[in-house]
Amino acid sequence: MANELTAEGVAILATAAGVHLDAATAARVARTVSPTVGRFSAPDIVVPFEVEPATFVVVQHRGARR
Repeated sequence: MANELTAEGVAILATAAGVHLDAATAARVARTVSPTVGRFSAPDIVVPFEVEPATFVVVQHRGARR
């Protein structure tokens, strides 16, 4: 995976998905998404997971009748 997503890469992915993007939009998407893509390509990626299990249970039971 590349450390940075280019406007050309975004345009190719969008075209493959059937979405037309002009050059300015593809560049804006690339600038916005590139830091996240770079983070996922790091060798020691750390994805915080500390609150997910508790949050999942709260959301799962929200609206449930007891």
